[in-house]
Formats: sequence, structure tokens, C-alpha cells
Amino acid sequence: MADTTPEPNTSHGLADQYSFEAEFRGEELHYIETTRRTSMIWTWTNSYRTSASSMTTWSNADGTQSPVSDEERAEIIRRAVKYAKDVQGVKLIVEDS
Repeated sequence: MADTTPEPNTSHGLADQYSFEAEFRGEELHYIETTRRTSMIWTWTNSYRTSASSMTTWSNADGTQSPVSDEERAEIIRRAVKYAKDVQGVKLIVEDS
């Protein structure tokens, strides 16, 4: 389990503009870019936790799907941990990264 925010990886190819959307009822955290989005398992009942391996597929704006690469996954997790700390004021525990 990661305790610190990993350093950014510039080879990820993700957009500079993005947002997160938490779905409390469905226990999912959505990472959203202008033309695509991906989701990961996210729970909050026993501390804030996410499962990195649950993020596998992009849903693209044109209706197609494509795989999330290891580099993209690592950067999205880094961004999620930073967002949780900076915006929500909580520690996000990453499992199976």
C-alpha cells in the first residue's frame, strides 16, 4: 500500500485537463478527460481506498473502448492520491498497485 504521492511520470500521455467524480453509491472513482474516462473501485467505509488493478478500460467519447496502459494507470493513481490529499483533505490508500 502506497503512503506517499509518487513522482509524476512524463511518458504517460494523459491530458493536462482532467477531473475526478466520486460515485458513493456504486463505490467507483471516475477519472475524466475531455474525450475519454476510466473508473476504478473506491471505498470509504474503512478509510479511503482504491484498487489500481480495477482500472482497466477507457470509455472513449466515440463509444469505443481501449485498454488503460500501465503508465496511464500509474499516473492516474498518482493524480488521485494528490487530489484526495489536496482537495478532499484525506489520505487515499492504494491497493494492488
